[in-house]
Amino acid sequence: MVNKDTIDIKESAERPQTYSSPAIIERRRRILEETRKVIAEQGIAALSMNDIGQRAGVAKRTLYNAFQTRERMIASAIQEYFDEYVSQIDYASEPGTLRYNLERMITVVQRNRKIRNYIKAIMALYFSSDVDHDIWTAMHSPAVEHNRTWIATLEKKKQLQPWIDVDALVEDLVRFEYATINDWAQGRIPDGDIIVRLVGSYLSCVLGTLKGAARKEVEALIMDIAERGMDALPVRKRTKGATDL
Repeated sequence: MVNKDTIDIKESAERPQTYSSPAIIERRRRILEETRKVIAEQGIAALSMNDIGQRAGVAKRTLYNAFQTRERMIASAIQEYFDEYVSQIDYASEPGTLRYNLERMITVVQRNRKIRNYIKAIMALYFSSDVDHDIWTAMHSPAVEHNRTWIATLEKKKQLQPWIDVDALVEDLVRFEYATINDWAQGRIPDGDIIVRLVGSYLSCVLGTLKGAARKEVEALIMDIAERGMDALPVRKRTKGATDL
């Protein structure tokens, strides 16, 4: 087994290096980058450890030392890419606010439009009946975290309806968000419509769960979107150093 701090690398006559060493960090980056590229190019079903090892220039046993299984390697590639991208968003709003959550959602969708094949592949896997648990969790948990931050803030402010269960609401919002993105990836929603459709319907979905100032804010934004479209949304033009696949 491999612990969090040390990976035992035994390629050729190479001596073991700590996980924090530049060589190991670079090797891991290369492995995960090639994994994402194969997902975008060929889909997940075609991904093999042999292929990734050859593309990343490492022995297959190195992949197993680092990730234990093919599925954990795929999960790491998906989650780390998402986490890195979201961490580089240049937010204009405060965490725990509706606007902050929408900035995250919109910026990710803008990125998704540049890597459609990759998104199509991972969304198909997410909704598959036999998806590996580690892979599903890697895709599901980041969106849960960001939605929960906002919903939990509303609960503290007593701006949720009394019958609302926070965990259930967050899970429903993530399912809705991903189902809409999947429809876009499958070509059912045009590129030019995806942001307004996603945000407008997301807000309509959450509206019935709110009361007080939160409900008024969402109602006002829905009306603004209906009148001005994209101009009503907190669209960010860039992220800090973010890159595509």
